[in-house]
Amino acid sequence: MKPTIAITMGDPCGIGPEVIVKGLLDKTLYDVCRPFVIGSFQEIKKAASLFAPQLKIKSIKSIKDAEYKIGVLEILDVGEGERQNDIQYGKAHPAGAALALASIRKAAQLALDRDIDAIATAPIHKAAMKGVGFSFPGHTEFFAETAKEANFGMMMFGAGLKIMLNSIHLPLREAIVQLNKDAILKKIKLTAASIKQDFGIKNPRIAVAGLNPHAGEEGLFGEEETREVLPAVLSAREEGIEASGPHPADTLFYQLRCGLFDAALALYHDQALIPIKLLAFGKGVNITVGLPFIRTSVDHGTAFDIAGKGIADAGSMKEAIMLAAKMAGHRYSP
Repeated sequence: MKPTIAITMGDPCGIGPEVIVKGLLDKTLYDVCRPFVIGSFQEIKKAASLFAPQLKIKSIKSIKDAEYKIGVLEILDVGEGERQNDIQYGKAHPAGAALALASIRKAAQLALDRDIDAIATAPIHKAAMKGVGFSFPGHTEFFAETAKEANFGMMMFGAGLKIMLNSIHLPLREAIVQLNKDAILKKIKLTAASIKQDFGIKNPRIAVAGLNPHAGEEGLFGEEETREVLPAVLSAREEGIEASGPHPADTLFYQLRCGLFDAALALYHDQALIPIKLLAFGKGVNITVGLPFIRTSVDHGTAFDIAGKGIADAGSMKEAIMLAAKMAGHRYSP
């Protein structure tokens, strides 16, 4: 049976509803999965009328009611059929954030109950979410806390690249201060496990980036590589993982793209995001690794500046849904 994918609406004041309705005009998504949306029926209906009038929008009370027909977008309504008239595109609103929060809470519940196979999320507005009691930096930490999973991470996927982040949203100075062997080793092991489980590669080759120019040049340009990174790589190899590094970051991602490695571990946020955004802008996917369920997401934000204008690109949303389906095929295949 094709995997069931829940797509969360994101903040309705942003481009989430638009990229969802545009994305699900692509009939090929229905060839690989059974998609439905968790969110406000009225907000999705509004988006469809503006950006995808070909779609029929249908409210369902339970996923047991879903039929997953091409051309019919089914909404598991968390807005109880009511739309806040003062919700507008491009302007943060507490009601919009509350709907976004209700959507991801419902998705997490369904995933933990194994009623769905994966979640693909549209973007939330972090400041607005904080105003309605959301105490997490983003989706990643929320899902990890909800699943009671302490060992988790963020992996970026795009243009064939799979790049795990050693640290996520930290100031660069703090990311360097927190760099240590144990944390790096944990992320190497997490990366290897994900590549095996969700991408079907039995013996993944994991390359670890260096922090400093030339990966430190044996201590000439910094000692983090010899003090923290190399010991982590050696420990991973002792545990049977085909890890290597530290590799100079200025060539590593080219080598990754050429197929010399199956995945890379970047040591800080932008080190991972720059190659993804360069090679797969608008089509990159954010994966939360280490959860008991699959979660993918678009690689962009709410884009309030273009919300409601009909010019948002649905490429990343389609890729997130497609990748979730592929990952489910690997994780849950007999």
